[in-house]
Amino acid sequence: MPIYEAADDLRVEGAIGEDGSERAQALHFSVRGLPQRIEAGVILLHQGVVPNTQFTWSLRASHRWDDAQLCFAPQTDQWGELDVSGIFVAGDGGGIGGAQAAEAQGEVSALAIATQLGAIDHLTRDRSAVLPLRRLADARRIRPFLDSLYRPRDENRVPQDEVLVCRCEEVTAGEVRHIVALGCEGPNQAKSFGRCGMGPCQGRLCGLTVTEVIAAARKVAPEIVGYYRIRPPIKPLTLGELAGE
Repeated sequence: MPIYEAADDLRVEGAIGEDGSERAQALHFSVRGLPQRIEAGVILLHQGVVPNTQFTWSLRASHRWDDAQLCFAPQTDQWGELDVSGIFVAGDGGGIGGAQAAEAQGEVSALAIATQLGAIDHLTRDRSAVLPLRRLADARRIRPFLDSLYRPRDENRVPQDEVLVCRCEEVTAGEVRHIVALGCEGPNQAKSFGRCGMGPCQGRLCGLTVTEVIAAARKVAPEIVGYYRIRPPIKPLTLGELAGE
């Protein structure tokens, strides 16, 4: 199977199946101006990796906009502790760093937790953290290069009007821009204006796209626009699962 680089003008060709559902048939795109078509029944689009921040948002922890990774990330100290006392984040939930960074951050956070619980003193914590902190810095050193090299394109993150942004409620980018023109200033208002982000996924799939679409339409930075206010349940639950608890 050939590998195509720097593809533009992505478009999925589909058809209505016998059961009335829409099905993918092929992917259309262009490479250096030459049109391409690949027949496919399943098409997956990958545009970067971002941390899952639903839990940290639901804790009302502070977050910052990371323009290198194009996402919100929870603010932590060097030990991984949020500004919500006693809660630590280790691994990609605090920002994409990879497996080696996650392992080192886990060791650092464990030492801080042990200190808070009185199992070790601060001197022991600091001495024991020297090596994992060094490994953590080494693992993160490559990130600026990777984040720059594989930065998702603006047109894929902030799509054209006809593209669905909120799949749960079938809200397009154009509809989001329309409600901004009506006075919507952020994702939480978008829920009231057009139900965007109110579906089963609770904004996990559309959150960052909605933030960037609104920011672009308002001509302000994403951190000004903000993110959804997350409420439980973090993920959909059946009544049977709740009853089982």
